[in-house]
Amino acid sequence: MTAGSDRAVTGGPNDAVTSGDALANLDATRRRTLDAVADRLIPAAHGMPSAAEVLDDERLRFVLTSRPDLIEPLAAALRPELGDNVEARLDALGRDEPATLGALQLVIVGGYYTDRRVRELIGYPGQMAIELRSWEVPAYLDEGLIDAVLARGPSWRDPATGRRAVSAEAPRTYAERWSTDTPTTEGGHDGHDGP
Repeated sequence: MTAGSDRAVTGGPNDAVTSGDALANLDATRRRTLDAVADRLIPAAHGMPSAAEVLDDERLRFVLTSRPDLIEPLAAALRPELGDNVEARLDALGRDEPATLGALQLVIVGGYYTDRRVRELIGYPGQMAIELRSWEVPAYLDEGLIDAVLARGPSWRDPATGRRAVSAEAPRTYAERWSTDTPTTEGGHDGHDGP
């Protein structure tokens, strides 16, 4: 792998973006630490490369340019004060700084799965445009493939209380949602109205 910049972390997350290089905040020590963590989180196995093999400057630059909000927490997750032991670093971040650990994991996973070779190895061609006809009901709805998601109910948390949202009257299956017995506030033709 190519080593990152030898400059120390300075300034805020926007400094690296405005300088044109999202990797400006990664010195050689942080870059080696990132490689070690990446190799620990996604090791080479079953014909797949490790994340350390894939996470070169191009992949990192792609992720950090797309998500400049990850630059600062990535630098914090890789700070030398956490030591050289990868397990101890991950444990400390998970215990004391879960958001920083999440940013580190997102950079590694984002770089890994946006790599062309990795996508080819797992058989994922990337996002593809799918033609939808608004008057046709997709087969996955009638097959009940999203019923488990609907049965789970709302999955957001109220930021004021931190509690999971509760909706007692939400339909639990797609069929219930479009049942003629269930009143709805939606209007217009939705493909389920009949002739």
